[in-house]
Amino acid sequence: MDSRTLTILDPSGLHTRPAARFVQVASRFASRIVIRHGDRSADAKSLIALLGLTVRPDSEVTLEADGPDAAAALAALVQELAPYAVAAPGPAIAEPAVPEPAVPGPAVPTPLEP
Repeated sequence: MDSRTLTILDPSGLHTRPAARFVQVASRFASRIVIRHGDRSADAKSLIALLGLTVRPDSEVTLEADGPDAAAALAALVQELAPYAVAAPGPAIAEPAVPEPAVPGPAVPTPLEP
């Protein structure tokens, strides 16, 4: 199970608008995603459950994902919360590897002839 801890910085805490967008992003993934706040947890794909956590400013939340796309889900959710939260120090989530396109010809540009 992958996890990531964040501190909510927004003065309104995790309010309705960012929570709704968070749920939309979480719902795109097959993995089971849970958000924990203190001793309580909620399904990250349920807006009502997420708002029920009443996450206030300066609160620490932990995102946990388990499934085939867990790392990608956590990366997307951390990105979604970036305007409202800061990631706690810890291991970075690796971005999915994207192969560079093959470019035919020399790697170094050749000067044009006059």
